[in-house]
Amino acid sequence: MAERYELEIRGLVKRYSPQVTVGPISFDVRPGEFFSLLGPSGCGKTTTLRCIAGFESLSEGSIRLAGARLDDKPPH
Repeated sequence: MAERYELEIRGLVKRYSPQVTVGPISFDVRPGEFFSLLGPSGCGKTTTLRCIAGFESLSEGSIRLAGARLDDKPPH
Protein backbone atom coordinates (compact mmCIF):
# COMPACT_ATOMS: atom_id res chain seq x y z
CA MET A 1 0.00 0.00 0.00
CA ALA A 2 1.33 3.45 -0.92
CA GLU A 3 2.07 5.83 1.93
CA ARG A 4 -0.50 8.60 2.37
CA TYR A 5 0.62 12.19 2.86
CA GLU A 6 -1.50 15.09 4.04
CA LEU A 7 0.72 17.66 2.31
CA GLU A 8 2.96 16.99 -0.71
CA ILE A 9 5.35 19.60 -2.09
CA ARG A 10 7.10 18.62 -5.33
CA GLY A 11 9.78 20.71 -7.01
CA LEU A 12 8.50 24.02 -5.63
CA VAL A 13 10.31 26.96 -7.25
CA LYS A 14 9.45 30.64 -6.84
CA ARG A 15 11.16 33.22 -9.04
CA TYR A 16 10.98 36.97 -8.99
CA SER A 17 12.49 37.30 -12.44
CA PRO A 18 15.30 36.54 -12.90
CA GLN A 19 16.09 35.80 -9.23
CA VAL A 20 15.21 32.34 -7.86
CA THR A 21 13.84 33.02 -4.38
CA VAL A 22 12.88 29.48 -3.35
CA GLY A 23 13.78 26.04 -4.51
CA PRO A 24 13.60 23.68 -5.91
CA ILE A 25 12.32 22.00 -2.75
CA SER A 26 10.25 18.86 -2.17
CA PHE A 27 8.85 17.41 1.05
CA ASP A 28 5.92 15.42 2.43
CA VAL A 29 3.97 15.77 5.66
CA ARG A 30 2.09 12.76 7.03
CA PRO A 31 -1.29 13.12 8.79
CA GLY A 32 -0.75 14.24 12.40
CA GLU A 33 2.95 14.90 11.85
CA PHE A 34 4.61 18.01 13.29
CA PHE A 35 6.67 19.75 10.61
CA SER A 36 8.63 23.00 10.62
CA LEU A 37 10.69 25.02 8.15
CA LEU A 38 13.97 26.17 9.66
CA GLY A 39 16.59 28.47 8.20
CA PRO A 40 18.21 31.89 8.36
CA SER A 41 16.53 35.17 7.46
CA GLY A 42 15.83 35.51 3.77
CA CYS A 43 16.09 31.81 2.88
CA GLY A 44 12.48 31.47 1.63
CA LYS A 45 10.53 30.07 4.60
CA THR A 46 7.78 32.69 4.46
CA THR A 47 7.62 32.62 0.67
CA THR A 48 7.20 28.83 0.79
CA LEU A 49 4.33 29.17 3.28
CA ARG A 50 2.74 31.90 1.15
CA CYS A 51 2.89 29.55 -1.85
CA ILE A 52 1.25 26.75 0.15
CA ALA A 53 -1.51 29.16 1.30
CA GLY A 54 -2.10 30.38 -2.25
CA PHE A 55 -0.92 33.97 -1.69
CA GLU A 56 2.00 33.50 -4.10
CA SER A 57 1.94 31.62 -7.40
CA LEU A 58 4.53 28.94 -8.11
CA SER A 59 7.06 29.33 -10.89
CA GLU A 60 7.42 25.53 -11.01
CA GLY A 61 6.29 22.49 -9.08
CA SER A 62 3.10 21.34 -7.40
CA ILE A 63 1.35 21.42 -4.03
CA ARG A 64 -1.18 18.78 -2.98
CA LEU A 65 -3.30 18.67 0.16
CA ALA A 66 -4.88 15.27 0.87
CA GLY A 67 -4.22 14.38 -2.77
CA ALA A 68 -5.96 17.46 -4.23
CA ARG A 69 -3.83 19.88 -6.22
CA LEU A 70 -3.72 23.36 -4.63
CA ASP A 71 -1.27 25.38 -6.71
CA ASP A 72 -3.93 26.35 -9.26
CA LYS A 73 -6.46 27.47 -6.61
CA PRO A 74 -7.05 30.94 -5.09
CA PRO A 75 -5.86 31.65 -1.50
CA HIS A 76 -7.02 29.03 0.97
